[in-house]
Amino acid sequence: MSYNRNPYLLSILCAIGLFVVGCTSSQKSTNGSTFNKTATGSIVQVTEDEYHIHMPTAFPGPIVSFHITNMGEHNHNFKIKGGSVEQQLPAEILPGQSADLTAHLAPGQYDIYCPLLGHSDLGMRLTVTVTQP
Repeated sequence: MSYNRNPYLLSILCAIGLFVVGCTSSQKSTNGSTFNKTATGSIVQVTEDEYHIHMPTAFPGPIVSFHITNMGEHNHNFKIKGGSVEQQLPAEILPGQSADLTAHLAPGQYDIYCPLLGHSDLGMRLTVTVTQP
């Protein structure tokens, strides 16, 4: 079957390709987010929207302060889990609001995600690496 003879098939294949790329692109997305190195670790800027977490995927520890801003239209939250660490914000972040979470993180990999029902499955998750200071 030739794609030139069936433009609908080509359109469907392109749409599937864009869907797959769109669903996985947030995994390493920083979207301009940054971190500032401090004497004891870093301050990491995080933005959340539907349904992505934008932040650096590597930053120094051991004391990491996350400044999380909800740029979306729905409530979100922020959770970090790995090794013996499991911390999340005590309350949801309302649209347009910000919150801070500070964690003591040894060098290694951590999972970060939005723990609200279904948000992680929709793309609000990523793995980050904490490096030596």
